[in-house]
Amino acid sequence: MSAFMASPASAPSVPGAVFLSYAREDLEAARRIAEALRSSGIEVWFDINELRGGDAWDRKIRGQIKECALFLPIISAQTQERGEGYFRLEWKLAVERSHLMAEGVPFFMPVAIDDTAESAGLVPEPFMRVQWVRLPGALPTPQFVEQVQRMLAAPRKAPAVARAEPRPAAPTAPVAAVPKPGLPQWTWPVTTLLVAGVAAYLFLVPKPVVTPPAKVAAVTSAPTAVAATAPVADNKSIAVLPFTNMSEDKDTGFFADGVHEDLLTNLAVVAELKVISRTSVLQYRGTTKTMRQIGQELGVAYLLEGSVRRAGSKVRVTGQLINTSNDEHVWAKSYDRDLTDIFAIQSAIAQEIAAALSAAISPQTKKFLERRPTENSVAYDFYLKGRDSRNRSPTSSAPHLREEEELFKSAVQQDPNFAAAWGELAVVHALYAFWGIDGSPARLAEADAAIAQAVRLAPEAPDVIRLLGTYAYYAHRDYARATAQYEKLARLQPNDPTVFSSLSLILRRQGRWTESFNYIHRALELDPGNVSYIRNSLASLQYGRRWGELLAAQRRLVALLPEKLREQFDLAAAEFTATGSLQAADELLARLSPAERDSPVGIYNRKSWAVARGDYAEFKRLDQLQPAFEEAEWPALSAIGAATVYWAHGDMAAVRSRLTPQLAELQGRVERESANAAAWSFLGAMEALLGHPDEALRHIRKAMELVPESRDAVDGPTYRYVLAEIYALTGDKDQAITELTRLLRAPGNFSVAAFRVDPSFTKLRDDPRFQALLNDPKNNAPLF
Repeated sequence: MSAFMASPASAPSVPGAVFLSYAREDLEAARRIAEALRSSGIEVWFDINELRGGDAWDRKIRGQIKECALFLPIISAQTQERGEGYFRLEWKLAVERSHLMAEGVPFFMPVAIDDTAESAGLVPEPFMRVQWVRLPGALPTPQFVEQVQRMLAAPRKAPAVARAEPRPAAPTAPVAAVPKPGLPQWTWPVTTLLVAGVAAYLFLVPKPVVTPPAKVAAVTSAPTAVAATAPVADNKSIAVLPFTNMSEDKDTGFFADGVHEDLLTNLAVVAELKVISRTSVLQYRGTTKTMRQIGQELGVAYLLEGSVRRAGSKVRVTGQLINTSNDEHVWAKSYDRDLTDIFAIQSAIAQEIAAALSAAISPQTKKFLERRPTENSVAYDFYLKGRDSRNRSPTSSAPHLREEEELFKSAVQQDPNFAAAWGELAVVHALYAFWGIDGSPARLAEADAAIAQAVRLAPEAPDVIRLLGTYAYYAHRDYARATAQYEKLARLQPNDPTVFSSLSLILRRQGRWTESFNYIHRALELDPGNVSYIRNSLASLQYGRRWGELLAAQRRLVALLPEKLREQFDLAAAEFTATGSLQAADELLARLSPAERDSPVGIYNRKSWAVARGDYAEFKRLDQLQPAFEEAEWPALSAIGAATVYWAHGDMAAVRSRLTPQLAELQGRVERESANAAAWSFLGAMEALLGHPDEALRHIRKAMELVPESRDAVDGPTYRYVLAEIYALTGDKDQAITELTRLLRAPGNFSVAAFRVDPSFTKLRDDPRFQALLNDPKNNAPLF
């Protein structure tokens, strides 16, 4: 089975599988249910297009129904209207099989995705003997997935004592109900938590990590799926394990990691090779697993392990290629060279691997492999340290950007002809501007000059092509130029996951949601352990309100990073956003140690939960204990969030106390950085809270003018959300509700749960139109 769908002709016969039967009009509903189940490791069989393939196809379907462990018919108005359909034959075949089963063996699990009544259901009589599950809008809940798991785990034989019990009137699987009006609740974006929606700009939109963080467990298959079996190894597939640093000076670990990363880059240009990317192999640093185990987990036929020893101006690199099927050493070699020959060593190893795996190397590829990006070993050191800093940073934060900027600047000062270092420096400058940390004309001018120098020096180098695309995206939101660069890179490095990840981000900004999601899925197939790719897929699921898949994927990320408190908070946030329930938040809070509760991230989230419960006294106590969250890039962010809560409780003295120190700084920012949309947005929120509606609207409209929805389908709607908040804060209920209604019709990081608890909307609480928005199931249904 593929991660998203499988044709009947190719579906394996795996015990424990769920057979999903549906009318063709309910394809998207079936797909959502299947993806949610697969995300939890459950095998699902269903025909994606209701295509009928003759006798062979029919035999396959009959065989699957005969072998499946659970038969799940989707019941809806569509099935009610269709008196005929292949799904009805599937139902009949399932009923015939059930006649051979002992009483009490669980087999049928009817799922109603609308309000079709059981009493009027046009279904086989055996379907009426079991409790139907209700999933309005076909939104799978965690409870639904758990119920399927329980039924699959149930004994496949009759119980020792059978008792007839009346079928309950209510469904047994809880669903994601719209929260009741008036319940004080809070919502948190997938990436981090907020105290007030008006302060959400930098955190509402999950930041794509330029390069992924390090050690994680391997992920196989789709961004929201767990593979049921180990992948089959291609005979030209390879993983390069992290090189061991054998140098006496352990501070040179960045050098061994740099050699490892550059070797992977070299291998990626050999078109016939399938190369597992860096982030997916880092988990095996220092592992005690056998080569065969690692090969099976990564789905590769060969592994390369090696070491780097650096001493003065000399370097030794060793490598050995191993066949994972039999632990046989295909070749082993040591290279003792001057430090300036490191690129020749990397080229030689890549060509040795290609030859051993019978992968052809074109003249163009050979030319690339033999390139020497710099002749200056000191410049190369600074460059590798800059990359190491970038790889270690989970986000594009100001401190990390400053460190990277200094290192890449040092590299180009040592060697002004180092094209890749100029490109990296250009991207650092672009990220300052994109995230609103420094959007000054001077900063953008530095970005433009740096990338121009990189392109002048090496226009056809793959790393420069990639960096030019990244620069175009972040510096100018020039999606056409960015796309052209990554498509060009794809022709040179067809198995490079950064190509597909970057195209996914570009398409998302253009509002091409489904295409974007498909590309991030492809990136994860090539680099399954990349946490930044997983987080970007989570963001897309959030934008599309695909709650079941989101929850399953977030649980999986918690399992991958069990030591990360952030992931656990994100899961609690996702549970609330999807279901309106604070149970997961309560359970997490109960599990926290005192140190975790009182950590900066712990206090930050406890403040959010205090708002969720309407516990103003607790919020105020925690806000005095920790007024700001240090991970925020803007000092104004925490101030606006807290001020919004104080405003909702009528404490204007506290509002002014929190905002006044930040107001002058923001006013100065917009004077210096007139194109900084985030600064204009925050300034508008402040003016609204201080009771200056005209200034507030002028500022937010400036932000919307700088980044309109037509230019950016992610940030554009976020500014419109702030506009709705400003209307609500200043008492314009009509305009606020109009904007909120509009926002709910398109993908974005918005939900009825967010609307319900945003303190900015306090004055809307009693408006019937606002309550109608909150309680309309369509406004919590998937959008793509």
